[in-house]
Amino acid sequence: MSQAHPGTRYSLIGASTIWAELHALHIRPLPSLRTIERVLQRHGVSVPKVRLAPFIANPTYSVPSADESHQLHQVDSVGPIYLKGNRQRYYIFVAKDAFDGAVCLKLYRSRKAEVILDFLGECWKTLGLPAQVQFDNAREVVGWGPAARYLSRVLRLCLRFGVEPVLIPPASPQRHGQVEHFNGWFHPRLFQRHYTQVATPRRELHRLQETVNLQHPQRRLQGLTPAQYRRRCKLQKLPQTYVMPTDLLPIAAGRISFIRQVTLNGKVHLLSQTFKVGKRLKGEYVKLVLDTRRRQLTIYRQGRAVKRWPYPFLKK
Repeated sequence: MSQAHPGTRYSLIGASTIWAELHALHIRPLPSLRTIERVLQRHGVSVPKVRLAPFIANPTYSVPSADESHQLHQVDSVGPIYLKGNRQRYYIFVAKDAFDGAVCLKLYRSRKAEVILDFLGECWKTLGLPAQVQFDNAREVVGWGPAARYLSRVLRLCLRFGVEPVLIPPASPQRHGQVEHFNGWFHPRLFQRHYTQVATPRRELHRLQETVNLQHPQRRLQGLTPAQYRRRCKLQKLPQTYVMPTDLLPIAAGRISFIRQVTLNGKVHLLSQTFKVGKRLKGEYVKLVLDTRRRQLTIYRQGRAVKRWPYPFLKK
C-alpha cells in the first residue's frame, strides 16, 4: 500500500488492518490475528519480529492507570517546525488517549501557556474530558521560578474542570511512551514533503487525526477503531462553542500528581521547591500528590503514604 497517496499516507498495514477489513466485509469464519500473521510470513511479505529481552522494570515507578477510554490523556508538543522559505516557528500539539489510541492534533505558532489552554479546550471538545492528563515539565505547563509554587494557569484550568494533572519525571520522555511513540510514527509520514502554506500542514494534521480515529484498528479494542469503541462509551465533551478561559483562575479543589525520582541526598524537586524525603528512598520513584482542598502534599511509595507536608502557597 503506497504511503504517498493522501488517502493512504497515514494508513496502517499488517495483520490487525487485514483482520479489520475482513471483519468489515463480514467474512466468516474470521481468521485469528496469529493465522493472518503466519500467512503473511509464509509469503514473505512481513518483517519477522525481533525478540528482545525486556528491560528490568522499576517496581517503584507509579504508572497512571488507563483501563478505559477517557481515563488518561497524554499531551505533548512537536517542534519547532518551519515552512519552506519561512522563519516563523510552528509547533504541533498532540493529545492521545492512553487506552483507545484516539488522538487530537493542532498546529500553533508558539507553545505559550495560552496555546496550551486553547489546545486543551480543543482536545476536550474532540476527545472529551479525561480523569487525568499527563504532561512533561515544560515551564509553560508548570510555571517557572518562585511563581511556580502558586500553580500555573494550565494546572489551575485542569483543576477547574475536574481533571487531575500528572507530571512525569523531568527529562524522562520514555515515561510519556504512548504519545512519544505516536510522534515518532507520524513525523516521517507528515514531513515526507515540504510545505509553503500553513493551511497545508493544518489540513494534513486533520487528515491524520481522522485517519487514526476512524480507520486504525486497535488490538486491545478487539479490532475496533477508536471511534467505533468510543461510541459505546459515555464521554463528557465540552460544547464546540465553549471558549476556554485564559486568565489566572482561582484554585479549585482537586489533586495534582508528580512522579519524581529521589536524589542521592534523599530529596525531590517540584514546583521550584525541594522536599526532603530521606536517604532510605534514594534512587526510587515516588508519587507526590498535592491536595488543594486540604492544602497538603503527600508522598507515596508503592501506594503507601510515607510523609506529608502542609502546602501554604495556594492563594485564592
